[in-house]
Amino acid sequence: MGTCFSGKRMIKIYFWISITILFASCGESVQVEAPIQLPSSQDTIVPEKPIFEYGFCLDSFEVHRGEIKQDWTLSHLLLPFNVSQLVVNEASERSKDSLVDLSYITTGKNYMMLCDKMDTANTLQYCIYDKNIYEYVVFDFTDSVRVYKVERPVEEEEKQLTGIIKKGSNLSNEIQAACKDIGVTSELVTKVAQTFAWSIDFFRLYPEDKFKVIYDEKSVEGKVSGTGRIKALFFEHKGKTHYAFAYNQDDKLGYYDEEGNSNKSLFLMAPLKYTRMSSPYSKRRFHPVQKRWKAHLGTDYAASKGTPIWATADGTVIAATYSKNNGYYVKLKHNKVYTTQYLHMSKIAKGMKKGRTVLQGETIGYVGSTGLATGPHVCYRFWKNGKQIDHRKEVHHSSEPLEDEHIEEYLKFIEPLKKQLDEMAYPQHEETESLEVDSLL
Repeated sequence: MGTCFSGKRMIKIYFWISITILFASCGESVQVEAPIQLPSSQDTIVPEKPIFEYGFCLDSFEVHRGEIKQDWTLSHLLLPFNVSQLVVNEASERSKDSLVDLSYITTGKNYMMLCDKMDTANTLQYCIYDKNIYEYVVFDFTDSVRVYKVERPVEEEEKQLTGIIKKGSNLSNEIQAACKDIGVTSELVTKVAQTFAWSIDFFRLYPEDKFKVIYDEKSVEGKVSGTGRIKALFFEHKGKTHYAFAYNQDDKLGYYDEEGNSNKSLFLMAPLKYTRMSSPYSKRRFHPVQKRWKAHLGTDYAASKGTPIWATADGTVIAATYSKNNGYYVKLKHNKVYTTQYLHMSKIAKGMKKGRTVLQGETIGYVGSTGLATGPHVCYRFWKNGKQIDHRKEVHHSSEPLEDEHIEEYLKFIEPLKKQLDEMAYPQHEETESLEVDSLL
């Protein structure tokens, strides 16, 4: 039997079907709607860290960098940044203050200019001049002119070094081979030579001479910058051993051997900083200017023109003058036994005149080639009881020993240092025949 629906009933059926479809579609849309997602850590924007240099946040400035050019003055540096000449002059005067100690700027040094970022005139606020690895100078133009020096923090670390003088080599070469830093090499060679300046002739080293050094190495911002104090030192020269330990006696630093004797003696072994012995004392030498054989009763040390010449011992000036053969020279009387003379100077040091008292190590003149000389050097002459002798063969005893009340404390102090030195191993290389090496460089 068929079913028959009236028109009104059909309308109701269509209405309910429509309502059902509508709710079904609404429910479906709710189910597929994507949830609200929070940004993940990967999508988070991390702000850049501010950049600091010389204590300034560079993000706040317009930054200009450069190097000092040849012959520049502060005017060359500051005038392009709208600093008036009047202000430049004031900055120059303030930079010469003893607390800043900046008389001039040096070619090749770095500088940085910090200008106002919001100022279209690019007004200079700070100028930073990198004076050296240890310090920089700040010129502050934000208000009145202010100039100040900032010292970078220096760290020190104990280091140790050993070496053996090889045939044809010298102290500089061996230290350089060990530490690999030319700046450290120069300082360390100088300090080693100065420590044993009274007892070892560094112009006449021998192959198989040996050395050991315990010293402090300086660094600034992680970069090696030089050397500090030598704490302990050992040198074996021609089979003879020499020790030196740094020790403060009554707040005065000195170097003493393993028994408490001072490493100082009456005379320095040479009258200038390490260099090269160009001609030794000799009873018969061919003169390079006069072209004939004659005695050379002195020792020639070649060095750059202007190298300071030292008094090798305390004494009194008995001559400071010029002669045709000797050029500019100074002669010193040390006591009733010893007299020394220093020839061929480029100039005599200021204040050197007859009767003047000088101290050991004091600069009395500067290396030159005046008189009968083919190149810059100092001819060092040495008299004992009125007779010229080879100063390198003269033996001088230690001076200024430790006071008795300090000996026990000193020996206890150096015990671990001496043990450390004795246990330090030498680099390995083949032995060489014993021939003199006449230069540190």
